[in-house]
Amino acid sequence: MLKKNFYTFFLILVCSASILSQTKITGKITDENNQPLPGANVYLKDTYDGVSSEADGSFSFITDEEGEFVLVVSFVGYQSHSENITIDRKEKYLKIQLKEESTELGAVVISAGSFEASDENKAVILRPLDILTTGADGDIYSTLETLPGTQQIGETDGLFVRGGSASETKTLIDEMTVQNPFYGSVPDIPSRGRFSPMLFKGTIFSTGGYSAQYGQALSSVLVLKTQDLPPKTQSAINIMPLGLGGSHTQLWEKSSFSFEGGYYNLGPYFQIQKQRPDWDKAPESFAGSANFRYKTSQTGMLKAFTSFSTGSLSLYFPNLDSLPQKDFYHQKSNNFFVNTNYRDILWDDWTLFAGYSVGVDKIDNKINNNLANTDDIFHTGKVTITKNVLSNAFLTFGGEIQNLDHSNSFNDLIGNTNETYLAGYLETEVFFTNDFAGRIGVRTEHSKLLDKTNFAPRLSFAYRLGAYDQLNFAYGKFYQTPDPDILLFSKNFEFENSDHYILNYQYIGTDRTFRIEAYYKNYDNLSKGSVVSYPYFNVPVVPFGSNGRGYAKGIDIFWRDKETFEHVDYWISYSYLDTKREFKNYPSLASPPFSTPHTFSIVAKRWIQPITTLVGLTYTFATGRPYFNPNNPEFLGDRGKNYQNFSLNASYITNIFGNFTVVFFSVDNVLGYHNIYGYNYSTDGTISIPILPAAHRSVFFGLFISLGETNPY
Repeated sequence: MLKKNFYTFFLILVCSASILSQTKITGKITDENNQPLPGANVYLKDTYDGVSSEADGSFSFITDEEGEFVLVVSFVGYQSHSENITIDRKEKYLKIQLKEESTELGAVVISAGSFEASDENKAVILRPLDILTTGADGDIYSTLETLPGTQQIGETDGLFVRGGSASETKTLIDEMTVQNPFYGSVPDIPSRGRFSPMLFKGTIFSTGGYSAQYGQALSSVLVLKTQDLPPKTQSAINIMPLGLGGSHTQLWEKSSFSFEGGYYNLGPYFQIQKQRPDWDKAPESFAGSANFRYKTSQTGMLKAFTSFSTGSLSLYFPNLDSLPQKDFYHQKSNNFFVNTNYRDILWDDWTLFAGYSVGVDKIDNKINNNLANTDDIFHTGKVTITKNVLSNAFLTFGGEIQNLDHSNSFNDLIGNTNETYLAGYLETEVFFTNDFAGRIGVRTEHSKLLDKTNFAPRLSFAYRLGAYDQLNFAYGKFYQTPDPDILLFSKNFEFENSDHYILNYQYIGTDRTFRIEAYYKNYDNLSKGSVVSYPYFNVPVVPFGSNGRGYAKGIDIFWRDKETFEHVDYWISYSYLDTKREFKNYPSLASPPFSTPHTFSIVAKRWIQPITTLVGLTYTFATGRPYFNPNNPEFLGDRGKNYQNFSLNASYITNIFGNFTVVFFSVDNVLGYHNIYGYNYSTDGTISIPILPAAHRSVFFGLFISLGETNPY
């Protein structure tokens, strides 16, 4: 017993001595706005003593060291902090503010060819809310068509950018390519994007010269970043004439799960809002999605998103070769999409992203007694790593693999292609001085189907002229494999490619933004070929090959002003485009039907406090686009009439039974412009009919209720 008490006493004595020789260091890490910085590294230089800051920015650790030391605090995106500290067995409390790298070095932002809508970047041209409150339908793609560089195309879906076709613009969600981001459409009737703008916290729309991290897009990329953990648990219901839907989001301490679903039937809506198409069965669909988020650490986030939609429709088209007769068209579509990804900051300054996605798209068409089906299964895997190699330089590298299994059939004729695409990229972003920054990268790609490899350099530089304005220049080479449908007939193709040259001046003040950008694009190796001749159209059979070419050049201008008119926020965009190309079954260089020389848009919004309503107006003008007239010996020599549209939307904020409610109302083509998108001709070219909007004027009304939430502010 005595021996035991002795050891106990000895142990207490040793521990007490050890504790008395230690020093406790505590404190708090914040940014310049006194917001806590969780996960910042705090340590004594040349020792093993240190800790990471907590969620509220506080930190605490104990050291056995004594004497003079250097305390270091580091956090990605912020300047490292160092200060001398004396370790003398007396508790220390330190309050440390870190400065953002952008304060010193990032005042110049590389932005040639890029529009960003984000809550993360303070110097952006658009905010995510702008997407929801622009135009008449709250669609991401419709909003982007109010920006310079885009074309107003009313008869088909997709983004047409700087003379490029819709297939030359790729959509990525959390860095993963989406094979088909639109609902199923029928000829001359476009569909909207299948993803809700509410899913995303940030949008980068690049009209050219984009990063080496992105490929398989000759003209443009749209990069959408999904929300992280939601701010709270909430439920909502949506009631509209075309259907109803609901959603619920459950938030836990480190994770969240949300789901939403909706049933939509445009039949009742079409009874009220008369349509030009002769519908046999109005579009009917069911769509649902689920979203899981898990915060693995202070900096790590695991995301999983899935969506499913199924729909059907049928209608009659006039048969121009036999006018009393109508062609019957029925479509059934199914789409399934999964996107999982993980992002984290490892060690001091390594950023890791890894993701996998799969999309299944199945469209079955019946045209009179013929069956025409398309099936796509698209897998993507991607890993990207970023390292802060110097105080003023970042190195990004990674790889990507894609596999597309594409089938196309017409009755008993079935074609299939299976393409595996590999890509690697290396890119560095360097701030040479406070006023001069550059991004230099290279991307290499291999197509298993073409059995070819390419090499694509990318350069972009920005030079700050003053506190708010800068010059930008970008050059890049961009590759894309030919359309999978043309690969059904021949594999003897090269990569299609384009060179982008971009020069812009940009001013971003507190409440005013001005931007002017000149560009030139050179297209080469565009795929050509057809298996059908059009004798009446004077278009012969075109041999398959990669001898297509083309160019696009122009000027884009953007002006946004929140200062001149009280409570009014407006932006104006103008695009001049000169483009010609020879591809597909084109016999010669010609301006394609999806291009027009002049496009102008103005968007204005005003919040009216007395009636708690946000009112938005959008006006768009575009000169007539080329269309094919078989009676004109000049290929695509005719031009349609000018396009105009004026739309209005209003969001009234109120409460219904104590629940926060938004009443949304919009009218498209308020002034009733008679727009014509082009013409369809009979086989012998003697009969034609105009391609018109589905409705001369459309009206939309919706009720969006957040259950249990009384005040959004």
